[in-house]
Amino acid sequence: MSEPGWGRGSLAALAALRRSVTALASASPRPEARLLWRELGNRLEAFEIFRRAARAAQAAGAGAGAVPAAPADTRQPHLAELVGRALSLERHRTVWTLEGLGYGHAERRAAGGAAPRDWLAADAAGLPASSLIAVHCGIGLSLARRRLAGSAGLPAAELRRELAGHLAACRELAPGHAPLLLEALGFIARLRFARRAGEVARELARLDAEAHACFWHGMGRALYFAPDRAAPWSSAPWRLIGALAREAPPGEPLDNALAGLAWGVTMVNLRHPRVLEEVLRRHAVPAAAAPAFAHGVSSAVLVWHDCSPDDPYLAAWRRHQPQPLGGEFASLWRRWVSGPAESALARGLRRARCEAGPGELFRLLSSAAAPAAPAAAAG
Repeated sequence: MSEPGWGRGSLAALAALRRSVTALASASPRPEARLLWRELGNRLEAFEIFRRAARAAQAAGAGAGAVPAAPADTRQPHLAELVGRALSLERHRTVWTLEGLGYGHAERRAAGGAAPRDWLAADAAGLPASSLIAVHCGIGLSLARRRLAGSAGLPAAELRRELAGHLAACRELAPGHAPLLLEALGFIARLRFARRAGEVARELARLDAEAHACFWHGMGRALYFAPDRAAPWSSAPWRLIGALAREAPPGEPLDNALAGLAWGVTMVNLRHPRVLEEVLRRHAVPAAAAPAFAHGVSSAVLVWHDCSPDDPYLAAWRRHQPQPLGGEFASLWRRWVSGPAESALARGLRRARCEAGPGELFRLLSSAAAPAAPAAAAG
């Protein structure tokens, strides 16, 4: 999700468009058309929630008398307060709200002259653990947008130096969450700097294997939100999967791009698992790529669970079973969707939060592209 994405009009216009699309989803006589309009409506709703939260975070420092930029602007109680409110919202709004708050907070801190390493210096200790993944995703979008905008037009050698500086800044700002910030670089590159994305990818391949993998995950996620894919007849996820091969080289880049796309599709449409059903039903995921697809699905479910473990929509998603129950398609769903997701949830968040960090949710290396063994429901 990104404020600089294709939803840059007024919030009122975005809300009106989302309502119109929702009406079309209800009124369309054909099931496929209803599903396509509903899926687009879900994307628009995610954009709207994100943008409202980003605006709230950007405006927070100006409430009750303007907050000075620096050095007095060090306490910054606003983010923790807004995050606390976000965690009490309707559960399906939580993850997008937290990401928007992270983005808006970073934009405000940067506009006030704070260096990236200071963006969370006074806030991180007061943020609940369940908010950190989504908040850092938002911060990464701001950091990536500013870095790529400042690097436009640079020759390769200077671009490499800028990217090396970006990697260092990400790891200094959030050592335990650096892959989330690195993944945002690919997301913003595809949305705002598509003509130079290939060059950025090549330089990252020379610099850092982890950053290169994260970059392609972000590229795949961005494809789902790209402005040129806004119409439902061109943006259906089962059609976007075919477009990945034209944007990502085979091997690890393509695996990560597919995982990123599956991550976005799952996160946006968790309330409507029929969207993922349609992806599999059309056999749009080649067998060799299915482990990467499963990684994206299970990672998205784990992030959602991290933010909203008691969300009834998540519980319904986990109970969902395609029809017919004993058919070949139901087996495919268990193997590449529900099985990997349940396995990830059974392992819990301890590894993501403490042992390995959440980076494994936002990139996979070649050795990691293996299907997760289905496990019993984690309750």
